[in-house]
Amino acid sequence: MLNEQQLIESFRTGDFSETDALVRQYEDILYGLCRKLAGSGADDLYQQTWLKAVRKAHTFSGISFKNWLYTICINLYRDNYRRDKRRENVEGRRVSSEEKQYALSFATNNQSAETDSMQREESRLLLEKIGNLPDKHRLPIILHYFEGLGYRESAKVLRIPVGTVKSRLNHAKQKLRKELENDYHERY
Repeated sequence: MLNEQQLIESFRTGDFSETDALVRQYEDILYGLCRKLAGSGADDLYQQTWLKAVRKAHTFSGISFKNWLYTICINLYRDNYRRDKRRENVEGRRVSSEEKQYALSFATNNQSAETDSMQREESRLLLEKIGNLPDKHRLPIILHYFEGLGYRESAKVLRIPVGTVKSRLNHAKQKLRKELENDYHERY
């Protein structure tokens, strides 16, 4: 069995005989990103990402395979979103908020049902608010807080300066805080 570097090098040079092993190694993190970006369209985005990765394997520079896959995935998501937006304008239909949102799983830690229920509701509300952010704010949030990428990695994946990532994260957090406070005041 080849190690990760050997799998990646084999893939990069056009030897796709070990691609299944490489896909298995990255499937969880890549599919997780696809779910966060595309929600119910995650399967299509996941398959499109791997297809494009295979077609563009020769362009991989060898720095970070995960970041390279993330870049492909986000660019495909943006392209699909633009295409759907154009189609929406032509057809006159609106994309539902459910189509834009993504789902995450939450585990309990031996908490009471009431505490667990409250935390789930708070998490659901936060995820809903994140899902409603424009992509320029939502994507840095997903990459940094949910995928664990640092500022530099996020900047490379999004192809924007590090300062812009920090600025967008800060702006997104302020916007989320304000919306959550408004919801709290409306409820109580």
